[in-house]
Amino acid sequence: MKWYALKTKSRHEQKVNAYLSNLNYNIFLPLVEVWSRRKDRKKKIKAALFPGYIFISCEMSGDTRHEIIKVPGVANIIGNRSGVPISIPDHQIESVRKIVESDFVPRPHPYLKVGDMVIVKEGQLNGATGYFIRSDDEKGKLIVSLDLLGRSLEIDIDALSVEKF
Repeated sequence: MKWYALKTKSRHEQKVNAYLSNLNYNIFLPLVEVWSRRKDRKKKIKAALFPGYIFISCEMSGDTRHEIIKVPGVANIIGNRSGVPISIPDHQIESVRKIVESDFVPRPHPYLKVGDMVIVKEGQLNGATGYFIRSDDEKGKLIVSLDLLGRSLEIDIDALSVEKF
């Protein structure tokens, strides 16, 4: 089973999540709490960490692909120029999952391809991989990237808790 990214219609991530879950697919929709402005008040809501995307783990056969594309709210499966779906490495999905389930608050970060690839060796994020950007001697930022989407997350982290991957 490999992970794939599905592009959804605007604000359809949770509907697609529910629909595919009912079809017994393994789905991952990373959510974060954000403030939403209503007419008369502010309210905390759960929003997609990667707006317009949801992740599915499956064997991507022709029948499976056709079934997924027919789901209301799914725009397409992210793939190459020929339309062949491209899988996302397991370690990238697992790193995003660890961050979402931790006490850390992820922030969007510009997608990076440079810098040292690191693995976290202690704490709640033990085993998470990403790029490390040093901001001073003790602290730094861990950037976890999803290459296929061209998206990244950023969290503050202790420089001593990571080592080169």
